[in-house]
Amino acid sequence: MHLRNLLLMTVCYVGLVSTGYGHHGGGAYFAPDQVVGPISGTATAFSFTFPHVSFSLDVPDEQGNLVSHSMSIRWTPTVLRRIGWRRNTIEPGDKLTVTFVPHKLDPTIGALRTLEVNDVPVAIEPPPDEAE
Repeated sequence: MHLRNLLLMTVCYVGLVSTGYGHHGGGAYFAPDQVVGPISGTATAFSFTFPHVSFSLDVPDEQGNLVSHSMSIRWTPTVLRRIGWRRNTIEPGDKLTVTFVPHKLDPTIGALRTLEVNDVPVAIEPPPDEAE
């Protein structure tokens, strides 16, 4: 019986520890020492889903060609709802102005730092006591 309990405890421990490693930190993907922007463009998509909220926007380059950018937000919809976000916070056609930390391999992918929707600042960080 003692060996059986030890085995059960070991399996539970390994299961709990491994789930902690399942979530990723942004440092593996993004260049935290760089911030791009502000840049402005037009919203093309908005995904208010788990695990992270994301959106896309078309930004004109120097020649006037539209370049698609994709942004992700650190927080889940649950956390963002607490600070006023809804499924329609960003709608296609909205003017977006963003600053972001770029992806290490693709400068059109970013981790959002600041956001304005139609020239109105939108909070992207919950108060410290409400963060998950």
